[in-house]
Amino acid sequence: MRSRLPFAIVIALATIVVAALYVTYRLVDPLPPRHFVIAAGAAGSGYDDFAKQYARILARHGVELEIRNFAGAVENLDRLRDPASGVQAALATFGVTQPADADIFYSLGGIFDAAIFIFYRNAEPVTLFAQLRGKRLSIGMPGTALRLLMLEVLQATDGLDASTHLLDVDYTQAIDALVAGEVDAVIAPQQDIVRLQHALGAPGIRLMSVAQAEAIAKTVPGLKHVVLWRGLIDLSRDIPNSDVDLLASRNRLLVRKDLHPALQYLLLEAMREVHWPAGPFNRLGEFPAEQPNDLPLSPTAEAFYRSGPTFWQRYTSFWLSSLLSRITFFIIPVIVTLIPLIGFAPRIYRWLYVRRIDQLHRALGNLERELAQSADTPRLVEYQKRIAEIESDVRLLRVARAFEVDLQRLKAHLRMVQEDVRRMGAFS
Repeated sequence: MRSRLPFAIVIALATIVVAALYVTYRLVDPLPPRHFVIAAGAAGSGYDDFAKQYARILARHGVELEIRNFAGAVENLDRLRDPASGVQAALATFGVTQPADADIFYSLGGIFDAAIFIFYRNAEPVTLFAQLRGKRLSIGMPGTALRLLMLEVLQATDGLDASTHLLDVDYTQAIDALVAGEVDAVIAPQQDIVRLQHALGAPGIRLMSVAQAEAIAKTVPGLKHVVLWRGLIDLSRDIPNSDVDLLASRNRLLVRKDLHPALQYLLLEAMREVHWPAGPFNRLGEFPAEQPNDLPLSPTAEAFYRSGPTFWQRYTSFWLSSLLSRITFFIIPVIVTLIPLIGFAPRIYRWLYVRRIDQLHRALGNLERELAQSADTPRLVEYQKRIAEIESDVRLLRVARAFEVDLQRLKAHLRMVQEDVRRMGAFS
């Protein structure tokens, strides 16, 4: 009895611990998967280039980022909305989401501002969108985020009427058409320096400085006012020869809410590595940024922007930090849960030992009361049999050293009742 009871307590507590650990683990996300998919716009686009940089960074941590190319930000979001597509992250422009997207997506923050260049052919400077009424315009292919944003701008600034002709051609073809005189104005996303120099170097082609850029940015969601500083395209030739006010689309990285938090953190680290450097329209360290927008910021992103990496993330590898974070997350609640149980353990331990002693005390007490109430000789044999059974149980009883005093009290009680039974037998 002395050896079996402590062992039984250990087994019971171990069972509780294992059960608690299992239940908690079932409620905690497992380790992150090693593969997921990002929607990255058209092949060769800026989105595609950034996605490839993310993929190289994630590959260093053993995670494969599969890049799927679509027409642009609008189609990227359509695929991200569809759970059957397998897309779990997407590069997208601010201002083209739907109200229901807040229930599906998290934002990981802003990543860059893409300037919108408006090239035109006109004898007089064009600074207002209203001056483009009746012109032949190229504002991007149907379904692209740029086209949606610029249609909103043209409508807000009274720059669109029945006489305006919209051409559905891509940006490269549109600039060639502008140089050839087949188009009056081209609205194009941020281009590389070579393409800008090609467009601005053509005779008669000008770059529009948007006089109402700040007001438009405050009116149309998803747009921002930026400045192309004088000489930034070509210092030696002083291109442009004055500061140019431009509009820029605000871009961000979105994920589905069920994307594992550890993968979200890995994307945030990649975003910081790729977008931290200064650019033509952003300061060093301006991106990635915790920008107010129409979608909730991921809790992982909130912690990233406000607290930085955790201790594990700072000093261990990605996979080890993920494992340690999971262990810490479910071990601590279990320990907290077990503290009350550990406090009750001594009481349970004592109860297991004292219970049998108390049972024998009660049996002796019942016998004492019966002896006091009835001294009938015919029941003497019954009393002797009962006291003998109790004595046998007491002899077989083994207790821990801490409960020896309780056992000695029981034996003293037994001797008192035995004496009463013998005295009854002597008088009979």
